Amino acid sequence: MQVTYNHDAPALAVVNEIKYYMALSVLKKMLADGVITSENYNKATVAVAERYRVLRYDI
Repeated sequence: MQVTYNHDAPALAVVNEIKYYMALSVLKKMLADGVITSENYNKATVAVAERYRVLRYDI
């Protein structure tokens, strides 16, 4: 994927990576606090990665 540089606004791919990272951070915190199980964490990371069309970080 080629991402063009625009100093006024980041590319959509960059914005999606940031959104994915933010969601992943929340999920990791929820997993650490025992709010969700590891099975649900794995399912959620896949769903969020698909939603933002990015590669998963923890493959």
